[in-house]
Amino acid sequence: MVRAEYADQRTPTLREVLKAAKGKSKVIIELKYYGHDVDLENRVAAIVEEFGMEKDIATMSLKYPAVQKMKALRPDWRAGVLAATAVGDLAGLEGDFVAVNAGMVTPGLVRRVHDAGKDIYVWTVNDPLQMSSMASMGVDGLITDRPAMAREVLRVRAEMEPGERLLLWLATTFGLSVDTEAMRDASP
Repeated sequence: MVRAEYADQRTPTLREVLKAAKGKSKVIIELKYYGHDVDLENRVAAIVEEFGMEKDIATMSLKYPAVQKMKALRPDWRAGVLAATAVGDLAGLEGDFVAVNAGMVTPGLVRRVHDAGKDIYVWTVNDPLQMSSMASMGVDGLITDRPAMAREVLRVRAEMEPGERLLLWLATTFGLSVDTEAMRDASP
């Protein structure tokens, strides 16, 4: 469902995203295949190189062969598997990281992925308590629609004493919730 305030908006191009992020943020580029994907990996690589952002991006895909192709084309670039379901050994897949739905994350999964020398990113985490909970489990990155909120949550969390973080984790575990819409400002 499209919210009324966004009805006149269009999805930005990769060039527009990289231009906005250059020098400010890292970007994960999800390679999606909809039938118009002729040479997609090389086209994405050319645009990233045009902006000189090779060190500031990572690519990921639901399609494992796309991850393998990206690693073959640009072995020095970070590439990871976007896992929609917990099928098989995620830690054993090629790539530098796995990205999983927040509902799949457990301390055991985080440990297995880390033991395999990979990072684990979690999507789509838009709730501040869930952001803190994921950080408590040791995930390496949050994929969110609310990056300003995530930065603030992680900043505040870093300033907490261990006991405060434990209390926050317990509150989250036992069902505390926060109205994030009431906290939202005009930030992207």
